[in-house]
Amino acid sequence: MSARPMRPVGVAVLGAAHTGHAWAYTRAVTASPNARVVGVHDPEPEHTRWIHHDFGVPLVDDVEALLASPEVEAVLVCSANADHRAHVELAAAHGRHVLCEKPIATTLEDADAMVAACHVAGVQLHVAFPARFTPLVARARETVRAGRLGELIGLVGLNRGRPPLPPSYPAWLTDAEAAGGGALIDHSVHVTDAMRHVSGLEVAEVSAEAGSLLWDCGVDDLAVVSLRFAGGAVGSIDPSWSVPADHPWDYDFHLRLVGTEGALSLTDGAESIRVVSTREGGPRGLRHAGFGSDPDRAMVEAFLASVRGDAVLDPCATGEDGVRALEVALAGYRSAATGRAAAVR
Repeated sequence: MSARPMRPVGVAVLGAAHTGHAWAYTRAVTASPNARVVGVHDPEPEHTRWIHHDFGVPLVDDVEALLASPEVEAVLVCSANADHRAHVELAAAHGRHVLCEKPIATTLEDADAMVAACHVAGVQLHVAFPARFTPLVARARETVRAGRLGELIGLVGLNRGRPPLPPSYPAWLTDAEAAGGGALIDHSVHVTDAMRHVSGLEVAEVSAEAGSLLWDCGVDDLAVVSLRFAGGAVGSIDPSWSVPADHPWDYDFHLRLVGTEGALSLTDGAESIRVVSTREGGPRGLRHAGFGSDPDRAMVEAFLASVRGDAVLDPCATGEDGVRALEVALAGYRSAATGRAAAVR
């Protein structure tokens, strides 16, 4: 007896200011047999240029009409960070499930309101943390949860990237109001979420330093974040934009966990091919491109499966997970500003 085909999910893209992520998630949806992109809305033509060119996705000016379409069941929110709340609340008001780009918001007030709006509307709110969908992170979680490292006492994470400067990146990424900050909020949330996801531990206190030392871009481009977890474990995060402009990796991701009975380390840069890019509107020159599993596609497929089944599936990150990661980033900024440790709300 053949398996019943999965119900396809109609998806709208609401905001594409996170141009690279919006492109990657749209590619994942268009490649999926379980979904299709109904349309994309963003008032800035440059944000949607490559989505429309590469995938033929219709551009829609009337956002209300797009979200009201009976074909739309789910929404990808990839707008500027400060616009996430308005777009998530709009999607929720139309009864649409949401996958929101990280960080969930720029303030805890906005993040809490987004979670509440989706709860009241009875729709799912997911936050885009693709690291959860890498096989190495999944294996690390299984190892830790099985107790093979004993009690965790130390966690070290790195997610360093190249500076998000024009013309390769949109200008809003280095606008403190639109982005909520710089490297600290941009990359620390990935590592914080991976640490929480793997360990089950929650951060209690943050000490951090942050500054603009490399690129003169108006926001922090370097940071070091020290963590104290509830229960006594300690940790650190390097979320800096310290990858040189001509480096073949756009970013890296490392995680090291130390326990009383063992330790493990992982990195996502072990398997790659060399690619030379001359494409306009993106990083050019020699690049290393990973050829392992595609965490973006795995994340999008898990979101679509959650929507079809009307239940958030593991390892998807919820709105609450997004709030927890944002709390740590904002505590880091408070600590950097005052020179003192800052408690996490």
